[in-house]
Amino acid sequence: MRIIKVSATESTNNFAREWFAANKETSPVVITAVEQTRGRGQRGAGWDSNAGENLTFSIIYPSPGVEVPGQFLISVGVGLAIINVLNSFNINKLSLKWPNDIMAANFKIGGILIENILSGGRIAACIIGVGLNVNQQHFPGLPKASSLRNTTGIDFNLDRVLSLIISEVEKTMKNIGELPAEVILRQYEQVLFRKDKISTFELPSGDLLTGIIKGISPTGLLTVQVEDNIIKKFDLKELKLLF
Repeated sequence: MRIIKVSATESTNNFAREWFAANKETSPVVITAVEQTRGRGQRGAGWDSNAGENLTFSIIYPSPGVEVPGQFLISVGVGLAIINVLNSFNINKLSLKWPNDIMAANFKIGGILIENILSGGRIAACIIGVGLNVNQQHFPGLPKASSLRNTTGIDFNLDRVLSLIISEVEKTMKNIGELPAEVILRQYEQVLFRKDKISTFELPSGDLLTGIIKGISPTGLLTVQVEDNIIKKFDLKELKLLF
């Protein structure tokens, strides 16, 4: 897969979107930046990362072979691919926090932001944005953030980590349309952060909700068991997991 390296950009996802607009016949391409000045996460949150210490990159993947209603499977597949790579580094207690935070124990070490470009009712391309804390050791004001370096005590070669992730994601994307959705979702649920544990959530109103995460729907809704054993499903904008 072709890799385009830039010294700095506001957002690799924005860069990737502009690249695809000018190169619609492209094969899969990776945009990686030494410094990302205005990185984005879910819910419009920013993604801050020390230049040269972490990985911030986006993969442009044209025609992924997934129908629009099943686009959450791309996020699931990419998350599982990254978990597979990190497992090879012996990172303890890896999990995926719904919808797509990468966790080591109770600390966030990375995140995934999938943005699909639709055309004629199909996914013309997906932009897979990944931020992974690799060698950064200090996260001022972010007590729940950590990195591969903090978790293992090892200083990682960024190019090697990037190469392994790209290879695993590419393998996943080639097969994403062939595996039954229920198989992929069950694999995701096996590494789902706080599954079957009593957790606290925040609703859009600011009210708190106590429940137990039971799983994920095919469209990416979080299934939660609440009071009186009632099962409810929540969209990303309807619920925030506090722990």
